[in-house]
Amino acid sequence: MSEEVHCDTHGESEKAYVCSHLLGEGTGLGFNRDDPTADNPFPDAWCDNCEIIRAAHGSWNSRSEKLRSVSLLCSGCYERARIRNERPTVTLADLESLRWKCSDCDEWHSGPCLDFGFSAPAYWHSDLVGQEGSFLNADVCVIEDRNFFVRGLIHLPILGTGESFRWGVWGSLSRDNFKMMTEKWDDAGRSELPPMFSWLSTQLPEYPDTRSLKMYAHIQECGERPHFRLERCDHPLAVEYHQGITPERVRELMQKLLRETDPA
Repeated sequence: MSEEVHCDTHGESEKAYVCSHLLGEGTGLGFNRDDPTADNPFPDAWCDNCEIIRAAHGSWNSRSEKLRSVSLLCSGCYERARIRNERPTVTLADLESLRWKCSDCDEWHSGPCLDFGFSAPAYWHSDLVGQEGSFLNADVCVIEDRNFFVRGLIHLPILGTGESFRWGVWGSLSRDNFKMMTEKWDDAGRSELPPMFSWLSTQLPEYPDTRSLKMYAHIQECGERPHFRLERCDHPLAVEYHQGITPERVRELMQKLLRETDPA
């Protein structure tokens, strides 16, 4: 049985070990490890500078181990360190030369575009406008007084960075949770509301059907949209949510979703 450690962020999680350089908010430091296995899904990991030490001694042994500092962290923080420090072939900096035209302001911008959103749930249609029991605004939606939705963000962490690619989407809520949320919508302490089960209610382009993926809505402070946490499954969106998205994939999405792009 795997040993566990308590983490204030991730709760009870499996123990993992990394070199001390991989702690904190550093990015692009490299993430070296043996291949994960079913018995050891979180093998010890070390940065590129520590890899120089290991390579110079041929392996981690009694001599090379004296030259590195090892720290304990939970498996969730381990995965966060991996995402921030892996070195993808294409980096986010490589996207700085991309130019794209914004559909809102009709102006050209340069660099990566990391936000794409949807103004209504997939189930909303024009016939519902003005219908009793149905309404849509920038934050919430109700359809026929029986289907309830909130607008929020899915953050896909970008490998090798501290940045995320953000999908602005809609998620369903139960009647009770929707009522609880809207009653505290303007309260300073609304972020203390518990996570709320939700079904993803937006069809994202460039993915298989994303409607009805399981997730949880985490309500943020006033002025911030809820964050959606996707449950683990083999759907490509869930895989990107938990394992990270490459800058190359970001460029691919930009070129397919933006009205006009130019490599400059």
